[in-house]
Parts: sequence; C-alpha cells; structure tokens
Amino acid sequence: MKYFPIFQELFESDSIIFMLIGLVLAVCIGIKMNDTKKNIISLISIFALYVVCELVSNIYTNYMTVLILLFVGTIAIGGIIGFLISTIVVKIRKR
Repeated sequence: MKYFPIFQELFESDSIIFMLIGLVLAVCIGIKMNDTKKNIISLISIFALYVVCELVSNIYTNYMTVLILLFVGTIAIGGIIGFLISTIVVKIRKR
C-alpha cells in the first residue's frame, strides 16, 4: 500500500476517529439537503478531494503538509461513505 499512504495510515493508527467525524458530518449535511442530485454532486466532489490528497501526499513536500493532507484525506474518506449513506436514505424517504 505504498501508493495509498492515507489508506495505510487509516488502518495502522487511530485516525479512524477523523473518518467517523467526516462520516457523521456528511450524513447530517446530506440528509439536510434532501436532494439526491446534490448528494451525488457532493459525493463526486469529496471523492475528487480525496484523490487530490492522495496524489499530493505521495510527493512528500514537507511533513506539515503531509500531516494536513492526512487529516483532510481521512475526513474525505468518511465523507464519501457518509454521502453514499445519505443518498440511500434520501432515496428511501422520497418513496
């Protein structure tokens, strides 16, 4: 997993707490938006943020930048899962 340092750090440390923060925030925001199209757009944009964090963290500019990207990328993983959950919940509520 040397190409995915954020994923590797997620499984090796206690940074799962940050993922849970992102998950809860994304679920709350997604349910409040109550629109499937907006949830999908948010999901795509948060996924793009995660990809950018992974790509830039592979460059290793300095440790502070990598640390910030680690936190943002971990929260983005939680956001991806959260927007997926909120999209499903909104779809079910609209039926």
